[in-house]
Amino acid sequence: MSSESSSEFANARPYKGLSGNEGVARIRWRFVFLRVIVWSLIGMIYAPLFIGLLSLARGAELGGFAYVLAAALAGAAGAVLYGAHELALISTGIGAVTGVALLILMPGQATLTNAVVTASILAATVGLTLSFPRRCTRHVPGKLLAGLLTGAFVGTVLAIAEPLHSAPFSTFSVLLFLASVNGILYVGTVRGWVLVSRRLGLESRPCDLIEATTMAILAAIAAGSVWMMVAPLMGLDPGFWQLASLSMHDEIPPAFLGGLLGGAMAGLLLELFRFPWVHDV
Repeated sequence: MSSESSSEFANARPYKGLSGNEGVARIRWRFVFLRVIVWSLIGMIYAPLFIGLLSLARGAELGGFAYVLAAALAGAAGAVLYGAHELALISTGIGAVTGVALLILMPGQATLTNAVVTASILAATVGLTLSFPRRCTRHVPGKLLAGLLTGAFVGTVLAIAEPLHSAPFSTFSVLLFLASVNGILYVGTVRGWVLVSRRLGLESRPCDLIEATTMAILAAIAAGSVWMMVAPLMGLDPGFWQLASLSMHDEIPPAFLGGLLGGAMAGLLLELFRFPWVHDV
């Protein structure tokens, strides 16, 4: 656990009417509950992103490698969303608004490529022109590397295990496994990957370039997600994208449930086993 959280437990004042140990235990379970809620939300965000990427990978006929690719990209995107703070909020908003605006104002030109490219350019422009607090201290390259590699690892486990199983894994079980195991692996290794990224010089680039690249990636993901959810249902760009989108829609409910419960499980285990809160990374 982080030094701040640890000191809070150590110096915690007991609740009125409770002994010191009972009061600290009450505070302890408040943190467990908080972490379960936080990681449940992360799991719910991760779920549709993974399902969308998996639908695209399967449509490209990648076979078992579809799990590896989808889990790696979803893990990387989730790590940046979780770790980029205000950059994530602003760039995701830019991407979502751009996707919706194109669908409403220019449906004839609202292809997936146009939505992604437009959102990326707008977000990169904002990243190059505006400065944000704690510039270049978010360690986004290291977090991206951690999410990418831990996601690739759990995706590889699924790709190896599914052929050995009597039936294909359900969407619920896949997301339950990914959200829980990937979350724990990320928290347990992210500090090490941040150190690796520093040694490789990945964080020595100009701050404006790091911010612009991060925002462009997140905005592209948000715009692409909006397009995948809405455009094919409007009859735009029929064919491969429409089939992938419809497949994704069918799997969204069990994916949300699996991501939510998997994230809750990760949060519970992270707090019970005193894994550090990585908000200070």
